[in-house]
Amino acid sequence: MGVERSRGIMRNELKEYIKGWFIKADNDLTIARMIFEHNPLILDIACFHCQQAVEKYLKAYIASKEKDIVKTHNLNFLQSQCVELDSDFKDFDFKRLGEFAVDARYPDDYIMPELSEAKEYLLIAEQVERIVKKKTVF
Repeated sequence: MGVERSRGIMRNELKEYIKGWFIKADNDLTIARMIFEHNPLILDIACFHCQQAVEKYLKAYIASKEKDIVKTHNLNFLQSQCVELDSDFKDFDFKRLGEFAVDARYPDDYIMPELSEAKEYLLIAEQVERIVKKKTVF
């Protein structure tokens, strides 16, 4: 796994770096919500964006603690890194959300969630957003 640098970045640069993670994560969450509102038949893509939002919010939190970010889509691994910094992250259960990261985008590994499952993933992404934004101090 590669490492994305966050240690050693000057304070203002770190703020901008974290804001960049938030912008990208917020955009993923916005797209997921739009899919639910306008075309809830493409739930696999909504789940992909939920997964991406969670991944980016967790990476933003890790960066805010001036820790290196491992290049990974593994939500459980990122969660464990966050738990090392703050035990409030231990209660998240991402269920199958991680499966929508990369493989589910291709026809060979196609996954179509039920509406209730997809809505649960959106709720998880929104919960992660809230906790990360609450705990990330600039």
